[in-house]
Amino acid sequence: MRILKTLAFLAATLASGMSGATALSAGQILSQFNVVVSTTLTSGHDIEGRVVADEITGGATFYNNPRGAASSYAAINANKIDQFNANINNGGSVNYQVSDAAHFNFNGGGHAAYQSTPFALSDFTTPLNALSVQLAQLASNSAIDASDPNRFTFKLTPDATGTAVFNLTTAQLSQSRNLLFSGSAQTIIINVTGSSYVDTTNFNADTFLNTHIIWNFEDATSLSFQNWHGTVLAGNASVTNSSAMEGFLYAKSFTGNGELHDFGFAGTLPTPTVQAQVPEPGTWMLMLGGLLGLAAVLAYRRRRHPMPQARPQTA
Repeated sequence: MRILKTLAFLAATLASGMSGATALSAGQILSQFNVVVSTTLTSGHDIEGRVVADEITGGATFYNNPRGAASSYAAINANKIDQFNANINNGGSVNYQVSDAAHFNFNGGGHAAYQSTPFALSDFTTPLNALSVQLAQLASNSAIDASDPNRFTFKLTPDATGTAVFNLTTAQLSQSRNLLFSGSAQTIIINVTGSSYVDTTNFNADTFLNTHIIWNFEDATSLSFQNWHGTVLAGNASVTNSSAMEGFLYAKSFTGNGELHDFGFAGTLPTPTVQAQVPEPGTWMLMLGGLLGLAAVLAYRRRRHPMPQARPQTA
């Protein structure tokens, strides 16, 4: 009987875990989502693409200009959604894991659903944190010309894969009054060390830079942006903005005083040093079927050949 109970428990565990079998890679997250926040997200401005957050405490208009790659996730994905009013456009829906107290005006046929796609925050934070650590270890192969703060120039000299890597500090970046890029590269990785950064620079860029730059603020805890371009990885940071950010954002918390525009990363990421092997749904089904079949065989044998009852001992 103990074996049967164990098999039943394993089968139930596998069945409940099948929804999480399609874990996303860091690259998929960067291309499918606009923002991932591991604690609280609040914004009084548009967030154009898909959202993942632990808790959403305020919002204005969501999913109003989605450009991300196709995804099985909803427009909004959160554990907890507090009480506020907001719009969700383009048929976007809400996927909440614990509670949803907000009043959403769904434009285009969307709806709110409890765990329509079950997830844990670690499904997103773990691959993004691993990517940030990996990028921080890359050696620089391109140089910065900071001689004139009004022409603070990233000079792109990529490697054979088309990747240009820069390493600098927040103190150096703070010297810029106008950010420029010279040369060409398919992927631009900019590792920035330092605990905090307040953006005061002029930064104009096109769609290519929006989708091919990664700013990796691996150890930052506080970031404030004006108009910013490219993916921002800042998993330990409280992030605010006063104007639009053009690209993917990963932060510990986000207070939006400007819009988030949905430009997913389209460059090439380095091969992960360790790749987690996640069984495909078909594999889960085979494992589940095997366990259930074994349980059925054992139950049948117990009925055909019951265990002998122990006789009471007499004195």
